[in-house]
Amino acid sequence: MARFVYTLLLSVGFFVGPLASFGQGPEVKKVKLTFAECLETALKNNSLVVQGGYDLDMAGTEVARARGAFLPSVSTNYTFNRSLIGPREGAQLDQTTGRLITTVGDSRTSGSQNVGASFNVPILDLSKFSDLSSSKNGKMAAEMNLSRSRQQVVFQTKEAYFGLLKAIKLLEVQQEQIQVSEETHRRSETLYEIGSAHVAQVYSAKSQLQRDRSNLIGRENDVEVARSNLSFRLGLGTDVRVVLADEQFEVEPPKVTYEEALNRAMERHPSLLSQEYSMMRDRDNLRATQFRLRHPTVSLNAGYNWTLAKDEDFGGFGDLFDRNYNYSFNLRVSLPVFDRLSTEYQVKSRKLQLLRSEEMLEQARRETALDIQQTFLSLERLRLLTEANQAAVQASEEDFKLQDERYKLGAGTFLERQTAQVTLFKARSELVQAIYDYQTALARLDQAMGGRGKEEGG
Repeated sequence: MARFVYTLLLSVGFFVGPLASFGQGPEVKKVKLTFAECLETALKNNSLVVQGGYDLDMAGTEVARARGAFLPSVSTNYTFNRSLIGPREGAQLDQTTGRLITTVGDSRTSGSQNVGASFNVPILDLSKFSDLSSSKNGKMAAEMNLSRSRQQVVFQTKEAYFGLLKAIKLLEVQQEQIQVSEETHRRSETLYEIGSAHVAQVYSAKSQLQRDRSNLIGRENDVEVARSNLSFRLGLGTDVRVVLADEQFEVEPPKVTYEEALNRAMERHPSLLSQEYSMMRDRDNLRATQFRLRHPTVSLNAGYNWTLAKDEDFGGFGDLFDRNYNYSFNLRVSLPVFDRLSTEYQVKSRKLQLLRSEEMLEQARRETALDIQQTFLSLERLRLLTEANQAAVQASEEDFKLQDERYKLGAGTFLERQTAQVTLFKARSELVQAIYDYQTALARLDQAMGGRGKEEGG
């Protein structure tokens, strides 16, 4: 019975290995990129940056439109008109016979041609100045939003890059663990065949080997998922397989203190600056509404019209200034008096919107401060965790060596050796995770401080 179970386990092991390669997609092209090249590629191709550029261009057109409101407007028109009035039926008394006779008159046609031009110049409209200032602040907000998008792309790229590195390193640890498990399994088989070990040790070693192989499949899948995630952040297609050129990153403390990071974020964080410019835009919109509804506007209008009747002939360009013409000139002063209280409601709405923007700015500042505080706490925790895991790996390596030697000499049990093996590779995996989680936390700190946009290099 024991031999049958052992043979069954060997058969299972034979089929588990090929499952790791089952379902692989078609061959794709490989692109080897350094850390800096990944950031540069992402800033060039990522959709967030592209969309932010379009938003900035649209904000620029709003500034141009607000400036154009100060320019005069000129328009021309030409009208051609023809009308036909049908004959009207009438009645008259015949003097000879004394009878009423029905008659039909003639049809009548009429028409004209008209050429005109008008010229309008705004002289005084204070709301236009506020509209121009509002559009400029809107453009600055769009610039800050673009900077924020670039910063977000930088962080997401770093996060995906370190996520892929972590998955690769964890895969390497798992592969090393399988090598040790295979050696353990071969040794237990040999000892069992010569009668120096119990069959339970073979089963235990085989079971551990299969668990490690199963975990290997998961690690391989994690690598490909992380690779696809990085490719997506870089704005590349699914037919591109990114290969990393830089793989070594040290666990170094932040180059700024908590106070320096907080001050830097409050001064230059794109999210805060964007919110501040949005608040200033809302303030200008309030002023524009107040000017438009409570202050007079002055404009100058001039016009020219020339009319040619149906029966008149056009005698040439000179006719436009010799006959049938009409010049107009007027200066218009407009002052709103009463508009069913809609003015007050509009002003109140603008004030509420301004108050809302001010509150959103304060909330953004509080969130930024909280983000920096939590990131510093996370960095300190990960730094201490890395140091603890390094010590744990060293201790586990020594313990595994000791248990291996004791087992070889017959002073230790197989279970003690196997437990030491599992503990060792668990410690190595936790060390890898702590190292690259620390790098991600550093990237998050840089994002919380405001980053450096396109110049971001690590």
